Amino acid sequence: MELEKDMKIEDLKTVGVLGAGVMGHGIAQISAVAGYTVIMRDISNEILETAKGNIRSSLDRLVKRGRLTEKDLEAALARISTTIDLKEAVKKADIVIEAIPERLDLKQRIFKDVEEAAPKDAILASNTSSLSITEIAKAVKNPERVVGTHFFNPPAIMRLVEVILGEKTSKDTWELAMDFAKKVNKTPVLVKKDSPGFIVNRVLIPYLNEAAKIVERGEFKVLEIDSAMQFKAKFPMGPFLLSDLIGIDIVHAVLKLFEEKFGAFYKPSAPIEQLFKEKKFGRKTGEGFYAYKEGAPTVSENAGAVFDVNRLLAPMVNESAKLVSEGVAEIGDVDTAMKFGANLPEGPFEIAKRIGMENLIGMLKELEKTYGKGYSPSPLLSSLK
Repeated sequence: MELEKDMKIEDLKTVGVLGAGVMGHGIAQISAVAGYTVIMRDISNEILETAKGNIRSSLDRLVKRGRLTEKDLEAALARISTTIDLKEAVKKADIVIEAIPERLDLKQRIFKDVEEAAPKDAILASNTSSLSITEIAKAVKNPERVVGTHFFNPPAIMRLVEVILGEKTSKDTWELAMDFAKKVNKTPVLVKKDSPGFIVNRVLIPYLNEAAKIVERGEFKVLEIDSAMQFKAKFPMGPFLLSDLIGIDIVHAVLKLFEEKFGAFYKPSAPIEQLFKEKKFGRKTGEGFYAYKEGAPTVSENAGAVFDVNRLLAPMVNESAKLVSEGVAEIGDVDTAMKFGANLPEGPFEIAKRIGMENLIGMLKELEKTYGKGYSPSPLLSSLK
């Protein structure tokens, strides 16, 4: 089944948002600000009232910063209605965006119910950050209209949306999803192949693991690496601070998925495994690679003087080249995704150009010689010289 041939972005008027948590109410907010009628659904009125309060608070901050007028705020809030009735939430929706907990069985059940209640040409989108769009789409009779729209947290601020194709997603569907992302003032990138981690997590999480492997081998200390990546590589924060922010439990879960799908090279490193077993998940538990009982640690610039940031940048570029070779995404989209989704100052292929491809390949070959074939340079790198 294809969408109606003449269906354009202008035909999308109403957005059904399923889930009113951090991601759901953020997506509802940006959709309403962009002029869409929004119906937000969750399982209780208490959750929905909290979400509406959070949206108002977020919009208030935008007014104070001069990014919205008071009139804009009231108009956006007026466009958002709430319900605990799933059918009510989707019966008039032109696009339904699911933002419920990351459980495949739960998402499949919701999508099955949504397909029965929503208009036959409604786009059915999932905000999943880790689950297969193809698997989610197996719950519906017309998987052609199912697509991934992975917004980043917090949706009101982060610019990126990964638009992910399932095996049967139609061109009409993903093109409309891309256009919708632009309409809500986001920058979409196309994930052409439904692969674990999509783009950002596929590149970012192995980078975090690689940093922990270096510590595991006793080559450098946590603070030395974090300092170098923050002050020398100009990343927003080092890999260990970032792991603690994301949550060690989440990093561990993604690595276990990658290990299962891509092989032993992605196995969680000993430091990550140990913290996971000890339930030291980072900021949310008060301890991870750092202790947070007295606030976030201070990373000094001098601490990273001896660490060569290319030691982490080279494997990151190589991971990016692997996913391009696998047909997951184009080079330009990988660079865009990492800049807008991970707030990196440069995309991986821009980093490669600056370092020099021959230098980068040489570094990877040295790592391969020392630590094994997981570091073997992707053939794509040689073709980009």
